[in-house]
Amino acid sequence: MFKGMKAAEFIREKTGIGSFDIAIVGGSGVEIGKTNVEIPYYQIPDMPEPAVPGHSGVLKILEFESKRVLFFEGRFHYYEGRSDSEIRFIPELAANLGVKLFIPTCASGAISRKAAFSEIGVIVDHINLLGRNPLVGLIKDYGSKVFVNGKEIYDREVSDKFLRKGLELGIKVVPVVLASVLGPNYETFAEIRFLEVAGADVVSMSTVPDVLAAKFYGMKVTALTVITNDTLNIKATHEEVLEISRSRSEELSRLLKETLKDLSLF
Repeated sequence: MFKGMKAAEFIREKTGIGSFDIAIVGGSGVEIGKTNVEIPYYQIPDMPEPAVPGHSGVLKILEFESKRVLFFEGRFHYYEGRSDSEIRFIPELAANLGVKLFIPTCASGAISRKAAFSEIGVIVDHINLLGRNPLVGLIKDYGSKVFVNGKEIYDREVSDKFLRKGLELGIKVVPVVLASVLGPNYETFAEIRFLEVAGADVVSMSTVPDVLAAKFYGMKVTALTVITNDTLNIKATHEEVLEISRSRSEELSRLLKETLKDLSLF
């Protein structure tokens, strides 16, 4: 049983909304519509709180183009020492609230040259190098459902809509393969060469666990990444990544808003 069932019930009571259409996981600065309700994570029963700078830990409830949206400002990472159940918490909560489309966003470093000259990536595939998977151990309760087909995780139709809309808007957007690593250190030159040979366009320390859990819980998945730095740059800091991510939040907001406006979930 989902230990966050109290969380789902609390959100329903707080908002007066029984079910939602879309869940977005992202950072501060992304705006796609009017916020009707803001709930700090610490007020939500059983919900973990973010520990990483740039993750505010606020759930925003939005209504946008007749779509009911959960916007989670802040996620959880394995490098924080989180358990699998904490990593699964947001996707599982979203699924329990009836979400049909799950959209995690993240910051990433460019590996390929096409990514290095772009602003936003639409993630169409991934390489899981975390050495962790949030679905481990669930076979006892869910049986063969845990064998998620990795080739069908990212919804092609929705991803294509984001790519086409980005080009229409004049945003430098490209399809990318995301490599997810444990962190918290940034990559060595040897690791960057390895990731390039492996076929990765960008690298991040998150998102892959989110999408694995979201697909497992039966939601459509599309993922976006703000490309904040070239990994070949010798000097890379978390503060620099946050600064560039915030500066590109307007582009990400535009892409989300204009794509979701025309999106049918049924």
